[in-house]
Amino acid sequence: MARPIRRLAAILSMDMEGFSGLVEADEAAALRAVVHTYRKRVLPTIGDYGGTVFKTTGDGLLAEFTSAVSAVKWTACFQRAMAADEPDDAPLRVRTGIVIGDVVVSDDDRFGEGVNMAARVQALSPAGGMAISRGVFEYLTGKTDLYFTDIGEQSLKGFSGRHRIWVWDPKIVGVSRRSPVAVPDPATHPSIAVLPFDNLSNNAERDSFIEGMVEEITASLSRVREFLVIARHSAYAYRGRSLDVRAIATELGVRYLLEGSVRFAGERMRVSLRLVDGETAMQIWSDRIEAEVADVFEVQDHIAELVSGALHPTIRQAEVDRSRRKAPESLVAYDLVMRALPHLWAHRRDENIRAIALLGEALTLEPDNGRAAAICAWAHAQHIVYNWSEDFAAERAAGRAHLEATAGQIDDDPLALTAAATAIMLTDGALDRANALIDRALDIDVNHAWAWTRRGFARVYAGRPDEAFACFERSMRLSPRDPFSFNSIVGMGLSHFSAGRPAEAARWTRRALVEKPGMTWPLRDLATFLASAGEMDEARRALLAFLAIRPDVTAAAVRDALHFMEPALLDRYVGGLLAAGLRDNSAPPAWLARG
Repeated sequence: MARPIRRLAAILSMDMEGFSGLVEADEAAALRAVVHTYRKRVLPTIGDYGGTVFKTTGDGLLAEFTSAVSAVKWTACFQRAMAADEPDDAPLRVRTGIVIGDVVVSDDDRFGEGVNMAARVQALSPAGGMAISRGVFEYLTGKTDLYFTDIGEQSLKGFSGRHRIWVWDPKIVGVSRRSPVAVPDPATHPSIAVLPFDNLSNNAERDSFIEGMVEEITASLSRVREFLVIARHSAYAYRGRSLDVRAIATELGVRYLLEGSVRFAGERMRVSLRLVDGETAMQIWSDRIEAEVADVFEVQDHIAELVSGALHPTIRQAEVDRSRRKAPESLVAYDLVMRALPHLWAHRRDENIRAIALLGEALTLEPDNGRAAAICAWAHAQHIVYNWSEDFAAERAAGRAHLEATAGQIDDDPLALTAAATAIMLTDGALDRANALIDRALDIDVNHAWAWTRRGFARVYAGRPDEAFACFERSMRLSPRDPFSFNSIVGMGLSHFSAGRPAEAARWTRRALVEKPGMTWPLRDLATFLASAGEMDEARRALLAFLAIRPDVTAAAVRDALHFMEPALLDRYVGGLLAAGLRDNSAPPAWLARG
């Protein structure tokens, strides 16, 4: 017998979902299907990708590959072929797991940690897709166009600690690039130039530091696909020149200019910033940042992150104001979408209806406008989740129709990706699909505050509040002046409730209500949080205020609207409302009927 060999290998584990049920229904047919799949789909192709089957398990198999990338590519081809080959009414649904791990080779078999881990990772795979470990994911960078969703740290039976896992599901749409990246048109999209910052110290040696900081800020802004950023070298030509900002904006062909100055005091620095409208020369945003100069690169990165995070909503709001000033006959679809946004984030029923109308006008002008379709789907989802509609089925149908229109149209638009993700999670509760779009948005623009907010909600809906807190905090830190930042405050409240702290949840929700006058739907949150904290009188008052707008809301309607929450959280949420006095059917509680 040959001496066992130990080596690092890419191991694939595969099995059939629901195989026991198929055998119970028709054993002969189930076995024929497995044999057919193995002979027609596995054996003829796996060797072409450097794979070798070393064990079969009745309804599954184990294989070794010479490359983790090859294992992933073969799996994707196999799963796509299976989806095309099998009938829609009773398909064989295969789950796969791929890891890089240590194995012991003995004759034609493999043993060891890598084999066991592959089987555990496979259990996390979506049917028709695959799950992979961190090691595999890191090998894939730049080597595949497949998009994997990060599902976080997972416990694997038989292994200590938690292991980060990514999954691929071929049903997820909207994340594969179908056309070249479109460069924003300066005529219809906001544009900005970062001018050289002034050195207010007497030390010329600081010039290179300041130039590097401007480079980092420009590069960070360039990753935001919602506006065009003029290259630093173009703006650098204005260093030391005294020109009117309107003349500079005209020469560069931009709408906005970012100006800055830096003052040093020993190892401390103060950066003063202002954003100027190039057409009017009016200042529309300013800020001041103080930092240590001990770590040059860390300071530059930190300032670039703060500036891009702050400018993002500022420029968006300026664009909204600009579109309002234009005569109606000159409005294009882009301007209509910009005008719809304040109505969307107002979080009031009548305002949401106005947003849908404006977005409908935009889609009439440009039926292929993916951004308008995605935001319109979001608006319809809000009608459901905030109990603004009596016909959830109609709102869901409208939202899904708009989502279908986004396919292939929003792959490089973080705002549209975030809107589509929100609509998907609120309309269908498909958190994996929503997370894939949010991940894509943050890959494009890591400073997109709205995407961080929606990632936070996706985490808390899945029962992972500890991860949600970090997302909401990052969003608020990136865009403290964002008109939509109150939504992160709402999210912080729900996260505290999910974590078992209802009194703290109520405190955050009250803060959101103060920051957004006229918004009433969070009173529903406040009522259940207060009831769960034992503050029944306050809970009933909050519920009465919520029901003043929609007196016909029932616990069943709330449960339907919030179906995307994980079951335990949803039960606690609805339970708090029932304790506060929300009716479970058409008859109101006695105390509520008495008013």
